[in-house]
This record gives sequence, C-alpha cells and structure tokens, in this order.
Amino acid sequence: MPKAPKIEIIARGLLIHEGRVLLCQNNKVGYYYLPGGHVEFSEPAAYALKREMIEECGQSVEVGPLLISTEQVFQGPKRMHHEINLVFHMEQLGGKRTPPETVQSIEEQISFDWIELAQLHETDLRPDELKAWLMSGGGVDPLHGPLVSTIPAPTTDATTDTPPDTTTDTQH
Repeated sequence: MPKAPKIEIIARGLLIHEGRVLLCQNNKVGYYYLPGGHVEFSEPAAYALKREMIEECGQSVEVGPLLISTEQVFQGPKRMHHEINLVFHMEQLGGKRTPPETVQSIEEQISFDWIELAQLHETDLRPDELKAWLMSGGGVDPLHGPLVSTIPAPTTDATTDTPPDTTTDTQH
C-alpha cells in the first residue's frame, strides 16, 4: 500500500545582519530558502529550528517570535508536496553582534550564503510568498505583533468532494 501524502511542517529562521539575510541553498537545483527544517512529531517548532541549525551548520541560535506562516502545495520532482512554513526571528546564541562571515554546512546537499536584501529580486528564493514578504520589508508590526500571512485553503469540488487539481502550482 502506498504511503499516504502528508503535510510537512517546516520551522525556518530569519537572521538578518547589516542588510544581509542568511539563506540556505539547495546545491542540486540551486534555489534558496530560509534555513531550518522539518518539525518532528510532538516537537515544538522553535525547538525544531534550534535542532536543525545545529544539525545543518553547527550554529546555536536563539529563536524569537513567529513572524509569518505560509502554506504551499506544489509538484516536486517525484511527488506532490503540501508544506506549512513557520518563520521565526532568529539570532545567534548569546546575542553576538556579528554573525560569522561564512556559515559552513555540515550536510553536502546544502550550503549557506549571506545575500544582500537589496539583491533578493535577483535571487531564486522559495517560496515566492516569503521572497515577496522579505522584499517588502517583512518583520513585526509594532501595533499588531507578528505579521501572519497565509494562502487561502483550497475549496473542494462539491460534486465529487475532492480537492481541486493543484498540479500546475510549482511554487516552493
């Protein structure tokens, strides 16, 4: 029996220093995303982000407030994906004022780069909604707290009670 599709919950961190954002690059296909990884069953998302940063680059971080959540359904190379990204403010442990100039990956399939915020429009950062949010100056609204943005849930076809076809959505 084939595995049932699952929703992937991913904790990601936003670390900005002197106009640059720390991004993780998928070395196989080249696109960037905010650092972090999958939340395991019964694991708090903030803890998952701390764990992933240690596993992926050996960096200990402090996790701050949730800044934005996004939801994407897209066709990957082998299967459909449905992911929910929880993006937290992130700082180096101990409040160090200067992050390392280079962040070395422990895992060979990824690398880390500091990208100028002004150059994000030229960067293949995914998902597109997070890229647009960062380019608009994303962050915390001082009056309303963390900014939360989501893509509306798809509706079902009333005649078949099945979700709509989303195979054309390739956003990640």
